[in-house]
Amino acid sequence: MSDQLDLLKRLLSMDISDNTFDDILTHYLDKARSNILGYCNIDDLPSVYDSVVVDYAVYLYKNRDSVGFTQKQEGERSAAYEPGIPSSIRLALPLPKIKVGY
Repeated sequence: MSDQLDLLKRLLSMDISDNTFDDILTHYLDKARSNILGYCNIDDLPSVYDSVVVDYAVYLYKNRDSVGFTQKQEGERSAAYEPGIPSSIRLALPLPKIKVGY
């Protein structure tokens, strides 16, 4: 997790030695991993996808004030938000597993 946290800080242009926001950033890493596990319908994500988890954590962190919005307009500026995991992240993940029967 430390490598992921360091990468997340670098991608967010934060000082790696500053641990002021480590708990918040760890929350977003955990949330990203949990969402990805749910989307893929798996219990464990291979470490080869660690960078995808970080990319999604960056997305979640940067868009934390837009949760629940599908579209937002302020004056002349407008933005549309992709619901769920962005397609650029989904394409980097393994295909979701389908569980048959219980």
